[in-house]
Amino acid sequence: MSDATPSLVAGRYRLDERIGGGPADEVWRGYDTRADWTVAVKTLGAEAVGADAREALRRHAQAVARVIHPNVAMVLDVGEHEGAPFLVTEFLTGPSLGEELAAHGPLTVVEVCDLIGQAAAGLDAAHRAGLVHGRVEPDSFRMAGSGVLKVVGFGLPGQAAADPRYQAPERLAGGDGQPPADLYGLGAVCYELLTGRTPDRDGPIAPPGALRQGVPAELDRLVLAMLDPAPAARPAGGEAVRRALAAIARPRAAVTPAPPAPGAPPARAGDTAIYEAAELAPPPPGRENRRLLIQAGAALAAIVAVTVGMIVWAGGDAREPAAAPTTRITGQTPPSPAPTPTPTPTPTLTSEPEPEEEPTELRPTADVPIPKGTVGRSVPPGGWETWVRRFDEAIGSQMAMGGMDPRVGGKAQDKLRKAARKLAEGKERPGLSQVADVVRDLRRARAEGGIASTGPLPDWLDDWQI
Repeated sequence: MSDATPSLVAGRYRLDERIGGGPADEVWRGYDTRADWTVAVKTLGAEAVGADAREALRRHAQAVARVIHPNVAMVLDVGEHEGAPFLVTEFLTGPSLGEELAAHGPLTVVEVCDLIGQAAAGLDAAHRAGLVHGRVEPDSFRMAGSGVLKVVGFGLPGQAAADPRYQAPERLAGGDGQPPADLYGLGAVCYELLTGRTPDRDGPIAPPGALRQGVPAELDRLVLAMLDPAPAARPAGGEAVRRALAAIARPRAAVTPAPPAPGAPPARAGDTAIYEAAELAPPPPGRENRRLLIQAGAALAAIVAVTVGMIVWAGGDAREPAAAPTTRITGQTPPSPAPTPTPTPTPTLTSEPEPEEEPTELRPTADVPIPKGTVGRSVPPGGWETWVRRFDEAIGSQMAMGGMDPRVGGKAQDKLRKAARKLAEGKERPGLSQVADVVRDLRRARAEGGIASTGPLPDWLDDWQI
């Protein structure tokens, strides 16, 4: 395919600009003429794979398409064109981590923890689906326009080998790729984002903190664990890495940082300080709470005393007044003549009244959420095809967080993708009818306990009615 002459793949995807690839594959910025949006199209040359390998490629691409997660680029289509397999994914407008590193150099600790944490979450979703990336390197992660980092470039049959600087020792020795090998590559990427260089493979790896000031010891230990030569010694999975990075990157607001060691330059802006968990814990109830209770009790006693005094004053003289009072309290109507009231007993007050129990969760103002729209009637922003894609993402995110039965989620996604194809073909009525069936199925599953009460999918179901 010529860079100068756009081609139409599968009669639908126009190739506008080559944006990447290697000797055996090409990645294009394309345009979906049916869905009317920009996509990324990856093609493999027919000479790069034999007939047997094409079936393996098709199965692998379909496996990638089943990974639905906010931190994984969504696969929109797979197929074959003129004997060459192709894969269509969402088009991400932001830079890759490799491009970000080339443009700005090493990133701050907070930025690295955030970005690598997102990358780890995406890889974890793939691993849970039984898929290994196999080609983890800085350009395997690219930002969407919203700033969310997504995993791209899953290794496919016929592609050249990944950069050996990011390959795990077991992969370099010819072993099969497993999730720990992806974590090794992610550790190498993290090391480079922190130090500007890849880990030295000729001897013991120096911790990032030895090459750059301001790297917390906890981050040094995590990165070195990810780069451990023994796969079993690496972190248990991407989720464990994400949680560790989130704990390291928590900002320390309104706390004076400790001075740097003698002779060491101060940490860069954006680097993070490490602190003990005790510093985060809320102060135990003590004198301050007791003082507040006493003050509240005293205030309540004063209010009651004034009220009782006014009642006694109003009923203390039963005689008719010689003239109506000429002044009154602003905002109150003059009292009507009434018989002498029965004295009201004065309540007994304590100095420390029992405080009212505070709510432990937000209480909605209505039992039923107000929907944002109706399936088949209110056209959402971006159109129904975009809406269905985001619906699919919500289901995938709910499954990734363990918040629904995967069998229910997989069945719903299959139906949604069939509905998406109908919508792309202009068959809006049957497509939306199938979407409505998915909504009903998921609401029934939620009522039966197959879906957790919280998460992106329950929120989505509450936002739309049938």
